Amino acid sequence: MKLRRALDITLSIAFFLSLLGQVAAQDITAATRLWVDTRTGQVFVRPGKGRVPLALGNIVDSQATEQNIEKKVEAKVAANTNSQINAQRQTSAQLEQENAALAEQINAMQPAWQSYVGNFQDKFRLGAVLFADYRFYTNTGFQPQEQENLTNPGPGNNKYNSFDITRAYLNFFFFPTDEWAARITPDVYKTIGSSNVKIGQTTGFASNLDGDLGVRLKYANLTYSGLWDRVPALKGGTLSFGVISNPFTEWEENLYGFRFVNSSPWNFLGLPSAQTGVSMEGTFKHNERAYLDYGIGGFTNANYHTFEQSDTKQFMVRGTLFPFGAKWRYDGLGITGFYNYGYGNTAPDTADIPTTLKGPNAHIQRIAALVHYTADNWGLAGEFDSGSNAFQASNLWSGSGPADAFGFPTGKAITSGTFAGNTCGNGTTTVVTGKLLLPCYPLLNTYGPQTAAWQAILNNGQAQQEGFDFFGHFHIPRTPITLFGMYQWFLPNTQFADDPLDFQRWVIGASYRYNSFLRFAIDTQNFSYYHGQQSIPVSTLKPFGYTPGGTFNNQQLPKTGSIPTMVTRDTHSIFANVEFAY
Repeated sequence: MKLRRALDITLSIAFFLSLLGQVAAQDITAATRLWVDTRTGQVFVRPGKGRVPLALGNIVDSQATEQNIEKKVEAKVAANTNSQINAQRQTSAQLEQENAALAEQINAMQPAWQSYVGNFQDKFRLGAVLFADYRFYTNTGFQPQEQENLTNPGPGNNKYNSFDITRAYLNFFFFPTDEWAARITPDVYKTIGSSNVKIGQTTGFASNLDGDLGVRLKYANLTYSGLWDRVPALKGGTLSFGVISNPFTEWEENLYGFRFVNSSPWNFLGLPSAQTGVSMEGTFKHNERAYLDYGIGGFTNANYHTFEQSDTKQFMVRGTLFPFGAKWRYDGLGITGFYNYGYGNTAPDTADIPTTLKGPNAHIQRIAALVHYTADNWGLAGEFDSGSNAFQASNLWSGSGPADAFGFPTGKAITSGTFAGNTCGNGTTTVVTGKLLLPCYPLLNTYGPQTAAWQAILNNGQAQQEGFDFFGHFHIPRTPITLFGMYQWFLPNTQFADDPLDFQRWVIGASYRYNSFLRFAIDTQNFSYYHGQQSIPVSTLKPFGYTPGGTFNNQQLPKTGSIPTMVTRDTHSIFANVEFAY
């Protein structure tokens, strides 16, 4: 019995070891429970009487195992992440050091480039200016143009009306640095002309100058504003060169404020707004108030759209004194003086010919003296003008002039007999005397002898001018409406008694400001030769350069007697103007 019991126990142990080996060889994922008989030592898989639980191997909890695995993975990942972060921090720190060194190098070597890139949007500016109008003439006559690019038919063309574009600019500005600025402004203008062109010996081209709109250069300049940076009282002054504004015309246009309606006094008389040259402008300030505004420059004798022929140049200077100081350019009471000295735009081989009367080759002088006051809602200015040879026939007839002044004789020529001291012919040589007899200019229904007389009065090289002007505006408070006006009285030659060309000009109107860029205006513009009709003896005209019996447009001028109808028609018109300025 003992032997058998020992055998049973041995077999049970063997079975147990075999089962344990299998369990050990597996990945136990749940507890394996057995029961053993304490009396016999037998192992059972089910509980029973006299059997107690027997645990085999290590019972593995799958959830705990997964958690342990996850913790180990997380710990390993965290260790790797920390290692990578530390490596990245070291790399970033190194890059920051390298970038700082590079930035320091760029700042040291290329500050201008860095400034240019950083402020690129402030380097360029584009602007536009447009002046347009509708005009209706109740009376037409010979006169200067009311605005740039305006022309109209002369006497006999009442009720003439037109839509016009008198100014169209694109303003291109470039600011490479704080001290330098460049400006280029193309100008759209109306072309006038009909001259055909001959090419070679047998070919010709028709002119395309038929009144369409062309493009020319109005401004092209560089301006330097750092000249007086170390002088606080003069800081902000500019030095400009190229095609630039002269010191006076644009300044007076801004003082008046209605350039889109009509020209300022000296500009109306022929002083252009832009010329090629060099100028300096600025102010003298004390305690944030300006006490002197100045402009000085040297320019060609030609204007911005004509060819320079002369070997001389002209000088201009303007100074504005503010006795009580000015917070802005036209603020309060101002006293302004302007002086201009130059010569006619004539080639040296012509200007140097010795003559008694220099005519258009003579020196030119312009003087203006103004007293003006500008407040928030109103402004008023009075001006005295004086000149020498500063207003010639070309200026008088810039808007409309007699055809005879441009090479087209008017009236019916007298081709036989004698007239006004001349023997008249048809342009052929007589058989008896062998003398060429030209037609004679008639005196009535023509502008020929009158034109020759007017040119003698204005273009003799010894003409002296004098005039007075008043202009101003009043802005009606709390409305967009401003009333404005200008009056000009001018004597083209004070050396000629009762000059038939003495005139008055007056402009009265009202403007409406739609917004900061757009204005409209309704106004009446009038030009009047105020002397009564008169005839002028040939002997009176002779000392001023009129040639009795001389040739004009291939016809003979009166040699004796008087020239009638020396006072021409007035001009009266109504304008509707618009300005867009951005």
